[in-house]
Amino acid sequence: MKGRKTKIVCSMGPTTENLEVVCDLLRSGMNVARFNFSHGTHEYHKKNIETVREASRITKIPCAILLDTKGPEIRTGTVVDDGKNGGKIKINSGDIFLMTNDDCSCVEPVYDGETLVTPGKISLSWKKLPEEIEKDCKILIADGLIEMLVLETDKTSTITCKALNSGSIGSKKNVNVIGIHPDIPVLSEQDKKDIEFGIKIGVDFIAASFISSASDVVSILRFIEPFNSKVRVIAKIENEEGLDDIEDIIEVASGVMVARGDLGVQLATERIPLAQKKIIQACNRAGKPVITATQMLDSMITNPRPTRAELTDVANAIFDGTDAVMLSGETANGAYPVESVKTMDKIARTVEGSETYKEKMRNFNQNSANWTGSNPSDIGSVMAHAAYATATDIQATSLLVPTISGNTPRLISRFRPEQMVIAATPNETVYRQLLLNWGVYPLLVKIAEDSEEMIQNALKIGLEAKVVSKSDRIVMVCGMPIFSPMMINTIRVLLVGTVLARGQRSGGVITSKEGETSTKVTGRVIRAEDAQDAVKALKKESAEILVTRNLDMAFVPILRVVDGLVIENPTEMDEEILSLINPNLIWISQVTDAMKKLEPGSTVTIDSSEKIVYEGTV
Repeated sequence: MKGRKTKIVCSMGPTTENLEVVCDLLRSGMNVARFNFSHGTHEYHKKNIETVREASRITKIPCAILLDTKGPEIRTGTVVDDGKNGGKIKINSGDIFLMTNDDCSCVEPVYDGETLVTPGKISLSWKKLPEEIEKDCKILIADGLIEMLVLETDKTSTITCKALNSGSIGSKKNVNVIGIHPDIPVLSEQDKKDIEFGIKIGVDFIAASFISSASDVVSILRFIEPFNSKVRVIAKIENEEGLDDIEDIIEVASGVMVARGDLGVQLATERIPLAQKKIIQACNRAGKPVITATQMLDSMITNPRPTRAELTDVANAIFDGTDAVMLSGETANGAYPVESVKTMDKIARTVEGSETYKEKMRNFNQNSANWTGSNPSDIGSVMAHAAYATATDIQATSLLVPTISGNTPRLISRFRPEQMVIAATPNETVYRQLLLNWGVYPLLVKIAEDSEEMIQNALKIGLEAKVVSKSDRIVMVCGMPIFSPMMINTIRVLLVGTVLARGQRSGGVITSKEGETSTKVTGRVIRAEDAQDAVKALKKESAEILVTRNLDMAFVPILRVVDGLVIENPTEMDEEILSLINPNLIWISQVTDAMKKLEPGSTVTIDSSEKIVYEGTV
């Protein structure tokens, strides 16, 4: 994911049951794994979620888990896999089918030559459709792949239909009837069981299907509330009602998915591009993440390369400002899942590297500033924009955001900065959930006791992850002190590896339990004129570095417990004596003006091999 700001969501299915395949998906750029609960049992999904988590542990690449609910939709029944049809039934134009509310298997029609012997059968999940539908209505199956014309209905259990085109369908495909809205609650009993299951196993997102209004989202949030879960709800927009109420839906949801499959059936096809742009722009204005989904690289289900139209579709979604792009059948049951993710990754990187995209993001930033300026009481957004503006003005390498809740990096992501937003958090759930936000690179750090330690932990992990380098100019933004009620109140500019002081003599080597050696130590400065001052300043909650003007034997008890030593003047204690007192002590002597240059409580790194004192963590 390094260097790529648009995130990739991959649907899991039969193709991704293999651990090595999931490892390859992560290495290729997958950020979020989507599990479609319209299919499969809890046991099946639990096993595959565990596979994703194991792959994440093996590759050391984080991955969020998204549970996609069945929602208030109509679906076909199951197709019996007889080993010949690959779990699908074939439909030819002109075939007669009985669509029934019986719980039967879906079967093809039977012919004797050209004479129909037995019509085909397709069972329906919504039992009232035969009662509600009228003659000459059209029924669309599998995102409109199959179109059926209603010849008659008995108004109780059976609809007689004629196929208007040819194709094939598998089990539990979605069914749409234009103009008919099933009176199904937004959360079925099965959806409730699925969400409860997801909360128990720790999913990060719930993608709620067929959201028609803000009240639908509120009802889901109320259902989740008693579980005391931090799971975030993504509203799937799949009908005209949801599109019409998009502003209010965004206000209560944690994000939105442009579900172009069902939306493309509910709306006229030519309206889909405009609907997509409308939803993405509304999410951008509100600072909520948006996923663009369905048929993005659909041909890669069977082909190793996408069509030119698909490449352009993905690129245009990224130009529109989407936070994430999603693969469905391409990774769930396609022949080329890894190649699909690699293709998506390449498209995103190419678009983001173009001057056209960069200029579009600069214009986007100006609009974002206007949106923020319209509400000056929103201090968090104002400070986030100030951090973005500072990073832009000083041409910073990145923005570093220590965070507990994840709110600050989400606010900064809204402004689409050219710099990567490095979010350092001790919360594993927040760590994974930030994987969905544009331009945010989350890092997992240890919980800190104070703000300075939190910042230095973030820098250290950033250096280890190679997303921060020496001499980088970084804008740090956070709330200080660490648990301040103010979301954001501090912006600082950090220059990684700034040399604070140099010495003339040095010594000491740290040897780890694994036998690795280092000549560097990072810690909090305690400044003392004498041993008595040093005792008062010692805390030993974390690594500490003693800074003093002159060293004498009175300091021996302190030298045994500190991790580093900086002396302003020459000392008669040589390396042998100091190593006997503390074998792991890193020290530098004859450091001019050390007592002035090194502030108490600040974090520094001393390197005995270079005889240098650096600011912060190196």
